[in-house]
Amino acid sequence: MTPQPSPVKKPLSTPAACVLLLLLSACADGSSPTQPSVAAPAAQRISLEGEPGSGDGHVLERARASGGRTIHLGPGERRQWVFAVHAQEAAYSIAMTYSNGEEGELETISVHIDGVLARSFQDRNTGDASEGWNTFVSDPVGAVTLKSGSHTIVLEVAGGDGCVEVDLVTLSPAIELTSSAPPSS
Repeated sequence: MTPQPSPVKKPLSTPAACVLLLLLSACADGSSPTQPSVAAPAAQRISLEGEPGSGDGHVLERARASGGRTIHLGPGERRQWVFAVHAQEAAYSIAMTYSNGEEGELETISVHIDGVLARSFQDRNTGDASEGWNTFVSDPVGAVTLKSGSHTIVLEVAGGDGCVEVDLVTLSPAIELTSSAPPSS
């Protein structure tokens, strides 16, 4: 048998050697590469139609309501909604859109978030006894900071001439105003 010639080993080219050296040195300290950070989702607007909530009240058809319907709440009645927040923690401004015909005394509406009173306010008349029920206004209810998870909002109606019609409860991410301009004198 004739001996086979051994293969000739060629030296690595300079660029290949540099790449190999970098790869080997990156693994030499035993640390693993850092994982990319995952940002929490940004706060999103949450709109709660009146009708899908649970509790008291009855549904009425209203052509100008956001979903074509409202929930009619009288004194002593309450309605609640359960909703999810997906942002890590976010501040929200709360508003209630409703109608109230001009038929007598105004109702007091109390709004609770997770069992804590956010605000009580007196509703407004939105027009005469017939057209007022199809005219909607939005009133600010307050602000709240919510963490990710499930939350409950409850509306309670007291006093007044007998009713208010809730169209929508909206939680909008609060806008933080910052300025880089120097204060004016």
